[in-house]
Amino acid sequence: MSNGRTEADQRAEARAGRAWLRPVVVGLVALGLPWVLAGRYHRHVLVLAGLFVLMALGFDLVLGYLGELSLGHAAFFGIGAYATALLTRHTGIPFPGDLILACFFTGVCGFLIGYPSLRLKGPYFAIVTFGFAEIIRLVALNWTSVTRGPMGLPDIPHARLRWPPLFDIPIEDELRYYYLVLLLVGGAVLVTHRLLGSTVGHAFLAIRENEELAAAVGIPTFRFKLIAFCIGMMFTGAAGNVYAHYVHFVDPTALSFYYTVTVVSMVIVGGQGSLRGTIIGALAFGMLPEYLRAAEKVRMPIFGLLLVLAIVFMPEGINGLLDRVRARRGAHAPA
Repeated sequence: MSNGRTEADQRAEARAGRAWLRPVVVGLVALGLPWVLAGRYHRHVLVLAGLFVLMALGFDLVLGYLGELSLGHAAFFGIGAYATALLTRHTGIPFPGDLILACFFTGVCGFLIGYPSLRLKGPYFAIVTFGFAEIIRLVALNWTSVTRGPMGLPDIPHARLRWPPLFDIPIEDELRYYYLVLLLVGGAVLVTHRLLGSTVGHAFLAIRENEELAAAVGIPTFRFKLIAFCIGMMFTGAAGNVYAHYVHFVDPTALSFYYTVTVVSMVIVGGQGSLRGTIIGALAFGMLPEYLRAAEKVRMPIFGLLLVLAIVFMPEGINGLLDRVRARRGAHAPA
């Protein structure tokens, strides 16, 4: 028995020693992906998929680690995009200053909507966030003196990384936007990973499993829920900022419920409460609809069928499937 325990310890130490290898490989693959999928269209799809990853990471903080379903995610994406458009058109604040302000503004909006609504139980939180998203969409549609209504806000300049003594890098093509989005996704993953590995992350999981018990042992559940909600909405606001720079135009369709449904599908299919699953789900369901455009008439039925099959046969998401495969491999490994 002692020998078996020693071998198990050695295998655990070997796995821990190789822990750094996976993120390095993933990083190298991400850096080289736009060179493998060369061409403007493929890189455009990668940029959009990366923005969905950023949104999904923010959504998963709320659903996957707190167990709260927000149906207002599109509102914060649109708020980030509109804030960027108004800042660049009327104040001339350059990037990344407008990125910081857009994230701050969406975080403040997250606080204002989360402070009263996160006290609600059951489906009421989802209903309130859905109502908030619809109100924001109607405001963008009808406040024509500010948003220009359905005509939208055009002529949003490209992002530009500038530090006059050292560099001035215009971000004007799909490749540079891909690396900008990759940088933001990497930052969001790092923040989420560090957050979940801390006592704050442990509190998130305790709240998700049993909020009443967590409160009974002294965890300030409302405070932690509000923190997670605000951080998640800031990630989404960052996605809205880059989207506005990338397409040069923002209109009320940026607040469409379609974005919320898409992100919910990505997180559930990928595996809620998992960085790996969220990223895989966002990439798969961000890129798949675009590549199915070749079959335009049956594109959405195929996409819907794949979504249903994924939910039926992978109830724990892609991440759960990968965990089961790894567990089987471990069970068949020699002792």
